[in-house]
Amino acid sequence: MTSILPLRLSICGLALALLAPAQMRYKAKIVTEDGTPLPATPQIIPDFSQRLVANCRILTMFGDGAIEYMVDWRSRPYDPATADVCSVTIQLKGYRPMQATFRHNGVVVLKRLGDSEGSQVSMTALKAPEAAQKAFGKGVVAMTDRKWPVAQKNFERAVEIYPQYAAAWSDLGEVLKEQSNPKEARASWEHAVDADPKYIKPYLQLARLALEERRMDDAANIAERAIALNPIEFPAIFFYDAAANYNLKRFDVSEKSVRRAIDLDGNHELPRAEFLLGTVLAAKGDRSGALEHLRKYLKLSPKAPDADEVNRIIAKIESASSDNK
Repeated sequence: MTSILPLRLSICGLALALLAPAQMRYKAKIVTEDGTPLPATPQIIPDFSQRLVANCRILTMFGDGAIEYMVDWRSRPYDPATADVCSVTIQLKGYRPMQATFRHNGVVVLKRLGDSEGSQVSMTALKAPEAAQKAFGKGVVAMTDRKWPVAQKNFERAVEIYPQYAAAWSDLGEVLKEQSNPKEARASWEHAVDADPKYIKPYLQLARLALEERRMDDAANIAERAIALNPIEFPAIFFYDAAANYNLKRFDVSEKSVRRAIDLDGNHELPRAEFLLGTVLAAKGDRSGALEHLRKYLKLSPKAPDADEVNRIIAKIESASSDNK
């Protein structure tokens, strides 16, 4: 009996030691890329392990985005180096759903929804008063719901409180454009550039509008100003620069820019860059290169609205190539 009791105590002690990691509470924080308060409580869905159990549990979420969570060590072999790892999916209206990993005292940054052109924080947003940030957040939610007048009212409130709020000027321009007010939209985007000349997004918006209005020189000049800021997160600015220069028949410049857009667009969010490159190469007489990239475009976007037109272009280039053999 004397030998069994210490063994039992030893087993109990080991069990308590193994349970200890499961009782640890960790902290992390969720913030928005523009520094504004979260407009609502995000949905946080823990990932499942190979044993089909949630790898962690969210205990508390505070209004400022701070969370407390607990890791279920039983979902994977215990490792002190990864004891605080919590893999989750985060969903919040107005922002991109994302796969994220919480670490103790770590920060997860949510990016705006639908902004495939890139994302960047304006430093002015980080200095905005709380009232302006709240108005901006309400505007973002309304913009996501396509409630343009409500979004406009909130963005106007944000810039009224804080005239240097570049992100609010940028989004105000977007909702004005959606309401068929391009002149006022352009003025808002110009305000955004004046408020923060290093904030890339309004350059993109101005360049896109210039392209739509067939002001090719303006589009190229605006894009080149943005490119000088080294916008590696914004492949679309290179695409717009390429489109403007193609229309200006500056084919070498256009090719250089569109190739840069494709290089930066790792997720293929700008498949039309392949179409543009194919068109540029065709204009330069490179039929094989043109065919390669036109086909790549159709592979990336098989249901593109202009797929029939692109197929006709491909057939025409193939026919010309056959005639020259």
